[in-house]
Amino acid sequence: MNLKDFLTTREHPPELYWSLVIEEGWIQAGVWYIGENAAEVVSISPGAAWSEEDELTGAVDAALSSAIQKLPENYKEPNKAVFGVSSSWVKNGEITEEYLDKIKKLCTELSLNPVGFVVLPEAIAHLCKSEEGSPLNAIILGLGSGKIEISVFKLGNLVGTTEVSRSVSLVEDVTEGLSRFEGANPLPSRFIVYDGKEGELEEAKETLMQASWEGAEKIKFLHTPKAEALSPDRKVLATCLAGAAEIGHVSRVDSRDVQFSEEAEVKEENEAKAAPVEEVTAENLGFAIGSDIAVNANEIENVVPPQSAEPAVFKKTNFSPGSKLSEYLQKTKNLFHSFSLKTNGAPRVKNKTLIGILVVVLLTIVGGVVYWWFFPKADVAVFVTPKRFEQQAQLSFNPSGISDAESGVIPAQVITDTVTGDKTKSTTGTKLIGNKAVGSVQVANGNGTAINLAAGTLLTSSTGLKFVTNSQASVSGQILPGSPGTANVDVTAFDIGAQYNLAKDEVFSIGNYSKAMVAGRSLSDFSGGSSQEISAVDADDQANLETDLQGELVQNAINNISAKVTSDQVFVNDLAGLDTVSKDFDHKIGDQADSIKLSLNLNATGIAADKVKLIEYAKGVLKDKVPSGYVLDSDQIDFKFKFSAASGGNYLYDVTIGANFLPEMDKTKIITQISGKTIARTQNYLNSIPGFGHAEITLKPKLPGPLGTLPRISKNITLTVSAEQ
Repeated sequence: MNLKDFLTTREHPPELYWSLVIEEGWIQAGVWYIGENAAEVVSISPGAAWSEEDELTGAVDAALSSAIQKLPENYKEPNKAVFGVSSSWVKNGEITEEYLDKIKKLCTELSLNPVGFVVLPEAIAHLCKSEEGSPLNAIILGLGSGKIEISVFKLGNLVGTTEVSRSVSLVEDVTEGLSRFEGANPLPSRFIVYDGKEGELEEAKETLMQASWEGAEKIKFLHTPKAEALSPDRKVLATCLAGAAEIGHVSRVDSRDVQFSEEAEVKEENEAKAAPVEEVTAENLGFAIGSDIAVNANEIENVVPPQSAEPAVFKKTNFSPGSKLSEYLQKTKNLFHSFSLKTNGAPRVKNKTLIGILVVVLLTIVGGVVYWWFFPKADVAVFVTPKRFEQQAQLSFNPSGISDAESGVIPAQVITDTVTGDKTKSTTGTKLIGNKAVGSVQVANGNGTAINLAAGTLLTSSTGLKFVTNSQASVSGQILPGSPGTANVDVTAFDIGAQYNLAKDEVFSIGNYSKAMVAGRSLSDFSGGSSQEISAVDADDQANLETDLQGELVQNAINNISAKVTSDQVFVNDLAGLDTVSKDFDHKIGDQADSIKLSLNLNATGIAADKVKLIEYAKGVLKDKVPSGYVLDSDQIDFKFKFSAASGGNYLYDVTIGANFLPEMDKTKIITQISGKTIARTQNYLNSIPGFGHAEITLKPKLPGPLGTLPRISKNITLTVSAEQ
């Protein structure tokens, strides 16, 4: 009978598993179960293509549906799945976040339970080891559409894996990748080629076999390498074998349609009894069943597997069944990886194991109770309504360490700092620039005597525009009535502007002469007069820029000085001195400019007062001001400083001493009352305290439900009382 009939009639049907091989652009699935001596592959689907991420789920669903067709109708469809992935999907023994999200999405949408994954080159190497009986010496090439994955195995050990981008020449690409394994020379003389497209494999195989490798500089083979193509179905077989070796401790895979009979089953049983196989547990293999793979991640990816303790074993031709299996399992260690998505399955539970589990559970409960009772902590911040008081005083800070509380002398440290900065600002001033008009004027003299016009003589047009002569001129007197003396003079406008470009025959008065006796007339059109308004630097621009930059530098100086103040000091945050070391504007007042830049260097002097002496002085001032029923805490005193003067080596400040008087509370009593209470009951109790405003309660850790109470150990509760802001 055929395999389907056998599965239908079995009294105890086996548990079925999926194998799902995911490659760039291709999906292939298989269905298998664990037989007595081998992984029995029931069905392998054809390859399903995908390119975009949103096509992946559909391609996987199609592959699964195709693979399940051979199962009888009454058989339960498997849901546990072993994934075969490329090396690029795995980093440090874990599937990278990008691809893990894809697998999570697949498992969610297709109701798959991921039990583990294998890296395809390693799984293929161990399939060859299982079939050939000796460790693999080969170069495994995974051909993708845009890259080639190259894995080198020697004596069954992975030397390393690399990726190269594909070009038009397969041989050049492989040569580039193998040159990265320079320390692995001589390289294995065998290529195993696989990809999702079976048609491409034969072409790649022939290309590799026909290539001449003797000219390669960085790669060496002992002899001319051979090439073989690995069919897509054998990748599914490799994935099935890796999963079955982990789950069922079998060492081979069978995918043939087996004719089952009573004699065959008896023969198989006898063979199994004649060659007992040493029982190997998952823990002996180094598998992380039921735990997060991240614990052992550093032992898995990109690490050359350790050499066998006895390398000569791999040279033997005759192996006993027990030694073969032991060697195989040693080589397959770390081949199969568990997912961090879910655990791989529940182990068998025996009586001792059950007792151990009960003991662990009991100890966990007891430990939890002990922890809940003794270790939780709580911070309770109580805010109350204070009574505010302020007192004015004048203090003298002495850098020499002199202290006189009665006279208000407080020891202090002088801290200096130098700050430098630049700042640029747009100008707001304007300036009118341009050219003056020029022309020529004929001056007529109606007087009987000659006149002399000095250079700069003022001429006024009929519209009131003023011009000046460029040079000295002499105008003769009138000889006959109606025949005045004349002279031509060059003139220039008194100011800039196009309005001075007067037309020909404009009449001018000359100096202080009567226009009836002495007058001028333009001989041609005046020209050259123009004007425009431009941005320019004015005094306010410089002053405002200096104020802004100085304010920034002062704040920087305050921050720098404050950082040098120690915990036993109080920073007097109004500077005691500010000196300008240098000040440089890049433009002067009146310069044409759209912006102005200032470079400024300042020396700042700050004061750090002795904290103990300052608080002591403040308490002395405030001690008679505390109302009945209130208390004064040191941390409720604050100061406002205003620099007054420097005198005799001391720095004088006007100081406002402020204090928040808080209602008097018995902290020990409050802690006793709230220990072990819930947050709600604690709030109710605190509401009864006079002057109470609100409370902020922080539990560490914050436990759920009725467990979320304040600690029962009083010392684990920290209570602070502060003024309501």
